Amino acid sequence: MQRYFPRAVLLAASLLSCSILHAAAPAERDRVVDEVLARIKDEYVHPDRYPAIEANVRKHQQQGAYTAAPADEDFAKLLTGHLQEITHDKHMSIRYQPNVRALRPTANASTAAKREQERRENYGLRKVEILPGNVGYLEIHHFHDDADLVEGSYAAAMAFLAHTDALIIDLRANRGGGEAMLLLASYFFDRELALMELRYRGRPPMQASTRATVAGPRYLGKPVFVLTSNRTFSAGEAFSYAMCSLKRATLVGATTRGGGNPVTLQPLQDNYLLSVPIGESVSPVDGGGWEGKGVTPDLAVAEGETLEVAHRQALERLREAARDEGLRASLARQIEALSKS
Repeated sequence: MQRYFPRAVLLAASLLSCSILHAAAPAERDRVVDEVLARIKDEYVHPDRYPAIEANVRKHQQQGAYTAAPADEDFAKLLTGHLQEITHDKHMSIRYQPNVRALRPTANASTAAKREQERRENYGLRKVEILPGNVGYLEIHHFHDDADLVEGSYAAAMAFLAHTDALIIDLRANRGGGEAMLLLASYFFDRELALMELRYRGRPPMQASTRATVAGPRYLGKPVFVLTSNRTFSAGEAFSYAMCSLKRATLVGATTRGGGNPVTLQPLQDNYLLSVPIGESVSPVDGGGWEGKGVTPDLAVAEGETLEVAHRQALERLREAARDEGLRASLARQIEALSKS
């Protein structure tokens, strides 16, 4: 199609459009700041921290820090940093997400686009295989919010691993999530157990428990190792903490990020998504938690060696327990081969 507008006219229109956008940006960002503070005041699990949060944010706002941010993404990151430097809560954040109300009309809305993306990511389940020495390996990058939706995938994975003699669960890249964490944990216990007590602001405590029944075989009486890193977060940490505190797994890797508080997600204006911690996670086993400090592994190992160390630990555990001399010799050869690789 032929263009009829002279280049000068187009340039002038472009400059005018940009000036209007930049003129509107400060007012919009001020509205976002106001709404962020209002939501935190009403919903944050630690209301006593709100005065310090507000004072810090207003100080930066009055200094023009938010209006000076070159892009909306920079504004969101800057505001997140100012919130976290007071709360030290890694779940407290705001991010720029264009057209957020259409994508997420409510906090946990499931849209067609979101479901398709989740499917393409295989609901966080990334790899299932059997390592030398009959050691299973399961890698999960995210625990899905809807456990019923992923039940079939988890059942298939655990059925594939059912005849292994030990299992390694890799959560080094796990960014958190929801109910699927409880579903996975259910495979490692023979009864329903409370893994966490969730203490919400203004509400009675709630128990987050494993399921009484699961699809397919449970994984009982066998060694389990969980790999962690400084990227392991939220629900990934919850799984690690629970498995360790219940003496059901050995943790191998690095101390996790330290995000233990459950959150609510709230769309703000048209292009921002706010995450506000609304509760605390406390272990019913030892009364502890990992908020702000992370989950400490049983074996601290450098990132590049984590899987190898856990694999060797599993093989050595199996060799010590083996009664058959042929099996012991086979496992010894696997350990030796692993050391040479």
